[in-house]
Amino acid sequence: MAEESEDQESNNEGGNSTMKIVIIAVVLSIVLSGGIAGGMMFFLGGDDSEQTASEDAEDEEEEVAEAEPTEPPIYHSMDPKFVASFRDQKKARFMQFSVEIMSRDDDVIKSIKQHNPAVRSNLLLLVDNQQSEKMSTREGKEQLLVEITEDINQTLDSLGGTSGVEAAYYNSFVIQ
Repeated sequence: MAEESEDQESNNEGGNSTMKIVIIAVVLSIVLSGGIAGGMMFFLGGDDSEQTASEDAEDEEEEVAEAEPTEPPIYHSMDPKFVASFRDQKKARFMQFSVEIMSRDDDVIKSIKQHNPAVRSNLLLLVDNQQSEKMSTREGKEQLLVEITEDINQTLDSLGGTSGVEAAYYNSFVIQ
């Protein structure tokens, strides 16, 4: 009987040591896999994304620096005001507005002044084709500014002047 109890104690000790080894192996595998996953995220995800974010920020700064004009804007008022009557006289009968032209090149402004009669004539033809419903909306007014800019550049190109008008802006705008 004494031999049996010694065998059971040695089996219990052997079973306990086997159980300890299994527990230690499970804990080590969990810790090891967590460490591997954390290391991968650190080296691949965190470090790379920070580098990518900083590279993207640098690229955006370079693009903004390249896109920013170096010269200050020069404005030229296209006086007197433009007046055009609408053909579709459902609501409004005429439109009156004043425009300022913006460029960064003094030669463009000189060219506009030199060819002022031709530029104004072409702009009057442009605004004569507008519809009162369209000009009553913000989008219609903004579209007219784009068309004015393009028309002035085309007129200057056709006359051998220096084109380079970047934008047109309203000073006043009345529809009656």
